[in-house]
Amino acid sequence: MKIINYLILIIFLLFSAHAYAEFYKYVDENGNVKYTDDINEVPEAQRSNIRRYVESQSKKVPEQQEAVENQAEPEEVRPVEKQANVPDSLADEPESLEDHRTRLEQMKIEIDQEYKALKEDQAQLAEEAEEVKTQEQNIEYNRKINDFNKRISMFDEKQKAYEAGIDAYNQRIMDINRENAAKAQ
Repeated sequence: MKIINYLILIIFLLFSAHAYAEFYKYVDENGNVKYTDDINEVPEAQRSNIRRYVESQSKKVPEQQEAVENQAEPEEVRPVEKQANVPDSLADEPESLEDHRTRLEQMKIEIDQEYKALKEDQAQLAEEAEEVKTQEQNIEYNRKINDFNKRISMFDEKQKAYEAGIDAYNQRIMDINRENAAKAQ
């Protein structure tokens, strides 16, 4: 009879464990960002560079859940903020080199602040993962992880836009230097 009780206890403990899944982020041959839970879907050339995301599911008490839902609204506005720093390509006057540099410096400040916030949220999610006990908590925690991964994706896009801006700025400087060298000869 004790063996049956121990077996039931072991089975219960096995099925009550936290549910975790690992997801991978990569770029396909068309330049599209893709997410998958199967490492075999990631091209072999990119496997060393893929980003891993850990997903789990959880739920918080109603007051915390309401706070999280209210917090989600500003996150949806963030892409608009990102676009505010990108110059309008249809503008009549080209952006001055100084304005371009100032815009890039502002973008860098925003990216650094967002990175810091993401790291803090990541640490908080790691702490919350240890508190997950029930299936409802797992479901809510999974939603938070999905939202966090979306924010990471938006951050990556913002960082790519910043890097493209740096490349464009450097190209402008090189063009000016070439023009000045040609005039000097």
